[in-house]
Amino acid sequence: MTTTATPTQRQASRAAEETKDRLPFGVLLARLGQESQARFRRGLRPLDLTAQHYIVLKQLQVIGAASQAVLADALGLDYSNLASVTAELNERGLIERYRHESDRRRYVVELSERGTEALEQADQAIGEGEEGLLRTLEPDQREQLWLLLRRVADAAELCPGTPVETAAVCSGEDRSA
Repeated sequence: MTTTATPTQRQASRAAEETKDRLPFGVLLARLGQESQARFRRGLRPLDLTAQHYIVLKQLQVIGAASQAVLADALGLDYSNLASVTAELNERGLIERYRHESDRRRYVVELSERGTEALEQADQAIGEGEEGLLRTLEPDQREQLWLLLRRVADAAELCPGTPVETAAVCSGEDRSA
Protein backbone atom coordinates (compact mmCIF):
# COMPACT_ATOMS: atom_id res chain seq x y z
CA MET A 1 0.00 0.00 0.00
CA THR A 2 1.43 3.34 -1.07
CA THR A 3 0.81 6.45 0.99
CA THR A 4 1.17 9.95 -0.34
CA ALA A 5 2.94 12.60 1.64
CA THR A 6 0.91 15.45 3.09
CA PRO A 7 1.83 19.04 2.15
CA THR A 8 3.44 19.46 5.57
CA GLN A 9 5.52 16.31 5.08
CA ARG A 10 6.60 17.50 1.63
CA GLN A 11 7.65 20.90 3.05
CA ALA A 12 9.59 19.19 5.85
CA SER A 13 11.31 16.97 3.29
CA ARG A 14 12.28 20.02 1.19
CA ALA A 15 13.56 21.82 4.31
CA ALA A 16 15.67 18.80 5.24
CA GLU A 17 17.11 18.70 1.73
CA GLU A 18 17.94 22.43 1.85
CA THR A 19 19.88 22.06 5.11
CA LYS A 20 22.42 19.86 3.35
CA ASP A 21 23.84 23.00 1.73
CA ARG A 22 23.12 25.60 4.42
CA LEU A 23 22.40 26.01 8.10
CA PRO A 24 18.82 25.34 9.17
CA PHE A 25 16.66 28.36 9.98
CA GLY A 26 16.57 27.28 13.61
CA VAL A 27 20.34 27.49 13.95
CA LEU A 28 20.49 30.95 12.38
CA LEU A 29 17.55 32.20 14.44
CA ALA A 30 19.01 30.75 17.64
CA ARG A 31 22.41 32.35 17.06
CA LEU A 32 20.86 35.68 16.08
CA GLY A 33 18.65 35.45 19.17
CA GLN A 34 21.67 34.84 21.39
CA GLU A 35 23.56 37.76 19.86
CA SER A 36 20.55 40.04 20.01
CA GLN A 37 19.92 39.13 23.65
CA ALA A 38 23.58 39.72 24.53
CA ARG A 39 23.47 43.18 22.92
CA PHE A 40 20.17 43.89 24.67
CA ARG A 41 21.62 43.00 28.08
CA ARG A 42 24.87 44.91 27.42
CA GLY A 43 22.83 47.98 26.55
CA LEU A 44 20.86 47.76 29.80
CA ARG A 45 23.80 46.98 32.10
CA PRO A 46 25.15 50.57 32.40
CA LEU A 47 21.62 51.68 33.34
CA ASP A 48 21.49 49.06 36.11
CA LEU A 49 18.44 47.47 34.51
CA THR A 50 17.77 43.81 33.91
CA ALA A 51 15.81 42.48 30.96
CA GLN A 52 12.90 41.81 33.32
CA HIS A 53 13.02 45.40 34.63
CA TYR A 54 12.95 46.71 31.07
CA ILE A 55 10.04 44.50 30.03
CA VAL A 56 7.97 45.60 33.04
CA LEU A 57 8.75 49.28 32.40
CA LYS A 58 7.99 48.94 28.69
CA GLN A 59 4.68 47.22 29.36
CA LEU A 60 3.69 49.99 31.78
CA GLN A 61 4.56 52.53 29.12
CA VAL A 62 2.15 50.79 26.76
CA ILE A 63 -0.78 50.12 29.10
CA GLY A 64 -0.40 52.89 31.67
CA ALA A 65 -1.39 52.37 35.29
CA ALA A 66 -2.42 48.79 35.98
CA SER A 67 -2.90 46.44 38.86
CA GLN A 68 0.00 44.09 39.50
CA ALA A 69 -2.29 41.17 38.62
CA VAL A 70 -3.15 42.63 35.21
CA LEU A 71 0.51 43.42 34.59
CA ALA A 72 1.61 39.91 35.62
CA ASP A 73 -0.98 38.35 33.32
CA ALA A 74 0.04 40.63 30.42
CA LEU A 75 3.67 39.60 30.83
CA GLY A 76 3.04 35.96 31.67
CA LEU A 77 4.86 36.32 34.99
CA ASP A 78 4.16 34.70 38.31
CA TYR A 79 2.45 37.20 40.65
CA SER A 80 5.04 36.83 43.40
CA ASN A 81 7.91 37.31 40.93
CA LEU A 82 6.29 40.44 39.57
CA ALA A 83 5.74 41.72 43.12
CA SER A 84 9.49 41.41 43.73
CA VAL A 85 10.36 43.20 40.49
CA THR A 86 7.88 46.01 41.12
CA ALA A 87 9.20 46.41 44.67
CA GLU A 88 12.73 46.88 43.27
CA LEU A 89 11.55 49.33 40.63
CA ASN A 90 9.53 51.24 43.21
CA GLU A 91 12.52 51.48 45.59
CA ARG A 92 14.55 52.97 42.73
CA GLY A 93 11.81 55.46 41.91
CA LEU A 94 11.24 54.04 38.43
CA ILE A 95 7.58 53.24 39.09
CA GLU A 96 4.96 54.40 41.51
CA ARG A 97 3.21 51.67 43.45
CA TYR A 98 0.15 52.33 45.58
CA ARG A 99 -2.94 50.63 46.93
CA HIS A 100 -5.98 50.37 44.69
CA GLU A 101 -8.69 52.90 45.65
CA SER A 102 -11.56 50.46 46.04
CA ASP A 103 -9.65 47.25 46.86
CA ARG A 104 -6.94 47.99 49.41
CA ARG A 105 -5.51 44.46 49.02
CA ARG A 106 -4.36 45.20 45.47
CA TYR A 107 -1.45 47.31 44.27
CA VAL A 108 -1.55 49.56 41.24
CA VAL A 109 1.70 50.39 39.47
CA GLU A 110 2.57 53.03 36.91
CA LEU A 111 5.65 54.44 35.29
CA SER A 112 7.18 57.41 37.13
CA GLU A 113 8.87 60.37 35.47
CA ARG A 114 12.22 58.88 36.43
CA GLY A 115 11.12 55.54 34.96
CA THR A 116 10.12 57.25 31.72
CA GLU A 117 13.59 58.80 31.51
CA ALA A 118 15.27 55.47 32.24
CA LEU A 119 13.14 53.80 29.58
CA GLU A 120 14.14 56.43 27.01
CA GLN A 121 17.81 55.77 27.81
CA ALA A 122 17.23 52.02 27.61
CA ASP A 123 15.45 52.33 24.27
CA GLN A 124 18.39 54.36 22.96
CA ALA A 125 20.92 51.77 24.17
CA ILE A 126 18.88 48.89 22.75
CA GLY A 127 18.55 50.76 19.44
CA GLU A 128 22.32 51.14 19.26
CA GLY A 129 22.76 47.40 19.78
CA GLU A 130 20.18 46.63 17.10
CA GLU A 131 21.85 49.09 14.74
CA GLY A 132 25.12 47.21 15.14
CA LEU A 133 23.41 43.93 14.38
CA LEU A 134 21.38 45.18 11.40
CA ARG A 135 23.89 47.63 9.90
CA THR A 136 24.28 45.59 6.70
CA LEU A 137 20.59 45.95 5.83
CA GLU A 138 19.02 48.87 4.00
CA PRO A 139 15.98 50.51 5.67
CA ASP A 140 13.50 48.73 3.38
CA GLN A 141 15.22 45.39 4.08
CA ARG A 142 14.98 46.04 7.84
CA GLU A 143 11.28 46.72 7.50
CA GLN A 144 10.82 43.55 5.46
CA LEU A 145 12.78 41.52 8.03
CA TRP A 146 10.68 42.95 10.86
CA LEU A 147 7.44 42.16 9.03
CA LEU A 148 8.54 38.59 8.30
CA LEU A 149 9.68 38.01 11.89
CA ARG A 150 6.43 39.54 13.19
CA ARG A 151 4.46 37.17 10.95
CA VAL A 152 6.39 34.13 12.21
CA ALA A 153 6.06 35.31 15.84
CA ASP A 154 2.32 35.89 15.43
CA ALA A 155 1.82 32.46 13.88
CA ALA A 156 3.69 30.90 16.81
CA GLU A 157 1.71 33.13 19.22
CA LEU A 158 4.88 34.74 20.58
CA CYS A 159 5.48 38.32 21.69
CA PRO A 160 2.71 40.85 22.11
CA GLY A 161 1.40 42.55 19.00
CA THR A 162 1.14 46.29 18.56
CA PRO A 163 0.95 48.53 21.64
CA VAL A 164 -2.75 49.11 20.92
CA GLU A 165 -3.44 45.37 20.76
CA THR A 166 -1.38 44.74 23.87
CA ALA A 167 -3.10 47.53 25.79
CA ALA A 168 -6.52 46.17 24.83
CA VAL A 169 -5.65 42.66 25.97
CA CYS A 170 -4.02 43.88 29.17
CA SER A 171 -6.89 46.16 30.08
CA GLY A 172 -9.37 43.34 29.56
CA GLU A 173 -10.98 44.93 26.51
CA ASP A 174 -11.89 42.72 23.59
CA ARG A 175 -11.66 44.79 20.44
CA SER A 176 -12.49 41.87 18.18
CA ALA A 177 -16.14 41.86 19.30
